[in-house]
Amino acid sequence: MADIKGGCLCGAVRFSGSGDPLFMANCHCADCRKSSASGHMSLLGLPKDKVQFTGEMSEYEIKADSGATVAHHFCPTCGSQIYNDTTNGAGNVAIVATTLDDPSVFSPQAVVYASGAAPWDPPYDGVPHFEKMPPAGG
Repeated sequence: MADIKGGCLCGAVRFSGSGDPLFMANCHCADCRKSSASGHMSLLGLPKDKVQFTGEMSEYEIKADSGATVAHHFCPTCGSQIYNDTTNGAGNVAIVATTLDDPSVFSPQAVVYASGAAPWDPPYDGVPHFEKMPPAGG
């Protein structure tokens, strides 16, 4: 069981949670690349009821290729993206791993949307790769 704490760059938004992550993955989809301003986004999944958020957040919604709506939650002051959730996410959140106080809590178990990886940011070796999003439980 892990203690999971973190927050945004300016400190206005904080979160804390506990429990074993549901997933830990690097995502190379276009949405994650663009919203992270990087080659991929590292995400750690937890049940939303196991995480407490403090501070005001803004939200931006997009449609995923699955048809689900993805909400990106971020600090309106510094712009740090804190977590994502989806309309088909079964009450789970995907914490952006770069916001963790202790980055050693995160260790990717999979790479998703490997087909979208930029040539200068190839998918992480040593973990399963999925060309798109695998089916739930896959």
